[in-house]
Amino acid sequence: MSVAIATSAVEADRTADIDTVAIRQTCHRALWDPTPSDSELKRLIQEIEGYIRQLSPEVAATVPRMQSGTRDVALLTLQHADQALGPKAPSANLPERLHDLGVVARALLCLHEQRRDPMSGVVPIGGWLLSPTPDLWA
Repeated sequence: MSVAIATSAVEADRTADIDTVAIRQTCHRALWDPTPSDSELKRLIQEIEGYIRQLSPEVAATVPRMQSGTRDVALLTLQHADQALGPKAPSANLPERLHDLGVVARALLCLHEQRRDPMSGVVPIGGWLLSPTPDLWA
């Protein structure tokens, strides 16, 4: 077995447990549904923080193989992920925090999915955070 095949197999195993459908649905609720109760806000915040912690290393591992424009977007998104999870992240306004986390998680999810299905390095900035899949841009 070649090193490339072994690396691909390990990468596939590591990313197999990422439930992209659940992440997408949770981010949609965070970004578009009416503001939930405080207990539901706290639960969603914890859930999305977990998704960010799960997606960030996956995206970071692929940055060196990205084309320059996509790499720049990925690095900026990872910086926002660090800030969103950092100790200085604002936490008093729960709806605002949920929205910020939802945006970061959605961006990481798009980058994660693009890694599996590359689009020749073009990322349309106007809608890449909101598009569920890259083929919607065609």
